[in-house]
Amino acid sequence: MKKYYLYSIIILLFFSTLSQSLFSQSQKEKNRAINDYFEKIYKDTTQVIFVAREKINSNETLKIFGLNDIMIIDAAGNGKGDDTLYDKKDFEIMKAKYKNKCLQGKRIWCKDDFWKKDNFRFEKVVLESMNTDKGIELMVEKYNRGDIEVYGFSEPIYYQNNKYVVFTVHKLLIGAAKTIIVIMKKVKYKWIVTHKGSTNVLN
Repeated sequence: MKKYYLYSIIILLFFSTLSQSLFSQSQKEKNRAINDYFEKIYKDTTQVIFVAREKINSNETLKIFGLNDIMIIDAAGNGKGDDTLYDKKDFEIMKAKYKNKCLQGKRIWCKDDFWKKDNFRFEKVVLESMNTDKGIELMVEKYNRGDIEVYGFSEPIYYQNNKYVVFTVHKLLIGAAKTIIVIMKKVKYKWIVTHKGSTNVLN
């Protein structure tokens, strides 16, 4: 009987450790995807970059993906319409897994899920809260600058059995903002953008 309990404990510990290891690897891959994307749009790694502390609610990603307004992106960065990536069955699986994964804060922001500086490879990332009444206006006052750009990211989510990662990118300036989803696939140890999607609306 004692041996039975001992074996049960060992098995439970093994699967618990395995689960934690797989989660850690998955999180590293998600962070790597965001950084691979971020480093494509921000070439100067020495400048200060403002990033929203709060993650964007994954419901936003699902909403945009569900519109199926998706462009395939070629090696030169050009896009053209593509309605083959969206598959209703795969989308419903993704939706069931990732819908309502954080508490809704103001607008598109989570209020209980946050980025940390070590999630990013950029040394000069500055995290600022967007889950406020003023949002970017508060940052303009704080830094006494009108040219501030803030990038927001959702937690990347997997699509089609982990073949793709999908996440929302929100670029915010005074008086203007743009929200897109980025879809990436891993090729030779690096995540590359294969598709982008949008609502075709400037917020």
